[in-house]
Amino acid sequence: MKIAVYCSARTGLPDQVIADARELGEEIGRNGDTLVYGGLEMGLMDVTATAVSRAGGKVTGVVPQTRAARQHPANTVSIHVSTLHERKQIMEEKADIFIALDGGYGTLDEIMSALASMSFFNEPKPLLILNRDNLYTPLRDMMREMTARGLMHPEILGRITFHPNIRSLIEHLKTLHS
Repeated sequence: MKIAVYCSARTGLPDQVIADARELGEEIGRNGDTLVYGGLEMGLMDVTATAVSRAGGKVTGVVPQTRAARQHPANTVSIHVSTLHERKQIMEEKADIFIALDGGYGTLDEIMSALASMSFFNEPKPLLILNRDNLYTPLRDMMREMTARGLMHPEILGRITFHPNIRSLIEHLKTLHS
């Protein structure tokens, strides 16, 4: 499987957040899956890609040309792009599953873009969100409200699962291999 992981590029994050990214990367690698991600040696992207590579998985980095110097050495394949729109599009096209770890507005943008593309092109794919310490609870609540008001089709919300911890997310990921 090809698994897109959206996550923070920031450094200095709490140890547990880093451990979650490492554990997910190890799981992806052990299963022989392919990580599809932002391609850079920064923050949680670095942690995840390194773990995937060390565990024997493949790593596809979608690298902005303006940041090519920060490209991750673990990338099995690097796809260079000119814009963030192109980066998101390629990640969405290549992925079978989407996972969101801790992240900021860039991660939120990637989540929303993946949902919009899946809906527009009627290509449902699972989206697993790590909701450690309720980071994404406001997003879940907003989507529930949009659904209740008829602004979002209930089927869209049904494609998303929110997980309170990395073990729950990984257990769900394992069921998708079957």
